[in-house]
Amino acid sequence: MSYWIYSNFLFFFSLLTLPSSFYFFLNDSAIWMNWSFLGLTFQLYLDWMSLSFLFLVSFISSQVVKYSIYYMEGEVYFYRFMHLLLLFVLSMMFLIVSSDGLSLLLGWDGLGITSYCLIMFYMNPKSSSSAMVTALSNRVGDILILWALGMSYFLGSWDYLYLGLEAGLIFMFLLLASLTKSAQLPFSAWLPAAMAAPTPVSSLVHSSTLVTAGVFLMIRLSPLITIQGSNILLFLGSLTAFFSGLVALGEFDFKRVIALSTLSQLGVMMFSLGLGMPILCYFHLFTHALFKALLFMCSGVIIHASAGVQDIRRLGGVLSFLPYSSFILGAASCSLMGFPFLAGFFSKDLIIEFSEMSFLLFPSVMILVAALFTCYYSFRLVKISISTPVHNLVLFTKGESGTYITPLLLLYWGALLGGYSFYWAYLGEDTVLVSMGEKLVLISLLILGSYGGLFLDLGNFFFFNFLSSMGFLPSLTGKLSFPFLFLGNTIYAKGDQGWVEYLGPELATSSSTMMSSMSNIFSESSFKIILLASYLSLMLI
Repeated sequence: MSYWIYSNFLFFFSLLTLPSSFYFFLNDSAIWMNWSFLGLTFQLYLDWMSLSFLFLVSFISSQVVKYSIYYMEGEVYFYRFMHLLLLFVLSMMFLIVSSDGLSLLLGWDGLGITSYCLIMFYMNPKSSSSAMVTALSNRVGDILILWALGMSYFLGSWDYLYLGLEAGLIFMFLLLASLTKSAQLPFSAWLPAAMAAPTPVSSLVHSSTLVTAGVFLMIRLSPLITIQGSNILLFLGSLTAFFSGLVALGEFDFKRVIALSTLSQLGVMMFSLGLGMPILCYFHLFTHALFKALLFMCSGVIIHASAGVQDIRRLGGVLSFLPYSSFILGAASCSLMGFPFLAGFFSKDLIIEFSEMSFLLFPSVMILVAALFTCYYSFRLVKISISTPVHNLVLFTKGESGTYITPLLLLYWGALLGGYSFYWAYLGEDTVLVSMGEKLVLISLLILGSYGGLFLDLGNFFFFNFLSSMGFLPSLTGKLSFPFLFLGNTIYAKGDQGWVEYLGPELATSSSTMMSSMSNIFSESSFKIILLASYLSLMLI
């Protein structure tokens, strides 16, 4: 029952931060606080963006906690899971309000440690290997942040929000750290691997917490983005969106399809940062969190009710067993595709319209094709898992419950109205005017992708066997990572347990023993007489 209290507290906290964000935005104000603890000073920064993101994280987390009470029912380590989940949310909140390197590192590493524990929660070989790949990939970003903090210390400040233009190398380290945390190519393998975690964790990781930390950091550092940084973000963002969408076309695992859609949308966000549009990037980050958390929660309901079946080819006819969840899943998928007047339409279309107005042919074409792929695999997911008749017998062990219907309904209204509400509150009349032909391009992609998802099946093409493994990127990541682990084992065996042990503790122990033995010899009475006689003979001479 105590976790219902935590859920209600997070929900009321979200209701408190939302009007505060409006007030700060209208008055163009912010609060900067210093917090001292154990001789260290942490700086916290509150403005309209951090407060609105706190609203988003606390609102989604409150519903995920309620959903977890249903989903993790009967779990042996239920209390351990809930405490880890709350620590995970707390780490993200601390990262959001941080403005100096120490507080940033505290939230960043807190996310890394708790995510590792949550991914390996089921304690089987698959979960362990997935957690290790996630930890190693994110550890690259942690090291880069440590390097950036060390360099900024010599410049006289750990305040990364106000780095000067001369701190170009520090910014590049933070940029690369953001790319690892947001799973951009070539660091994309860990995001689908993180599906080994329980579904409530996935709904948080892929919506408003772990993967969004890198994007949020880059939004904060957007005034420092140079031409070189913009080119990196444009190229990697568009390539990640295109590649992940292409991989999702041949994927049949329910959760992995949604995870790959997250990867695609993260690429769109990084692409918008490369265009120099941080507000639009944050806009899409906000709307994406609402419908992506909803998508994962609906998939968890279907998987949980079907006794763990995740292959969408075996999940036909779900609509007749879980009507409310199926309808909400369809609405969230439409929002992901950018159907008119849903949440994803307002943010995603603005980014694509800006890309059409730019003169960047190759990245813009890849973003358009990625949008086409999004429509294809979203309609394919809905068609195969919901509307298709059952081909293989799947026993639905549970029906729909009011325990999780309330969180689904709240997030459902967020997926419907979140885009328009954000647009009305923060963007106002700052619209993008495009020609009718450019607008028809978007509508044509939506229609074409929807048609392909309904009537075409590309999953059996030979090259999709290659793409379904993400172009062997997980294997490549493992081959690049594990030699360093073996090297660490060698250093430990030859170093800590070898020469370092011999020249350190063992040498100190043997030296102390020898000195103690000599002291005992000098303290013997016969040796004292010999020394006294020798001293007297020398004096007489």
